[in-house]
Amino acid sequence: GEYAAHYVQGCQETDANGHPRMIALLKHFAAYTVEANRGHSNYNISKYDFFDSYLPQFQAAFQKGGASGVMCSYNGENGAPSCA
Repeated sequence: GEYAAHYVQGCQETDANGHPRMIALLKHFAAYTVEANRGHSNYNISKYDFFDSYLPQFQAAFQKGGASGVMCSYNGENGAPSCA
């Protein structure tokens, strides 16, 4: 989570005129780890793993890093589509 927060802060540093050099959008929220068969996967993740392993880095990137947005993942988690 700390790496994500610092990475986002670095990406969104401002130039000499105070404009951000880029906007950090986080992807793929959450629990997305494959490049093949996108949109056809459903990951069964324990509640513990979801809240302990997958979500903290997104939380840190938003709350500490100030990320500007997020792109949902193609898969579903525990039967629910990520983009729902």
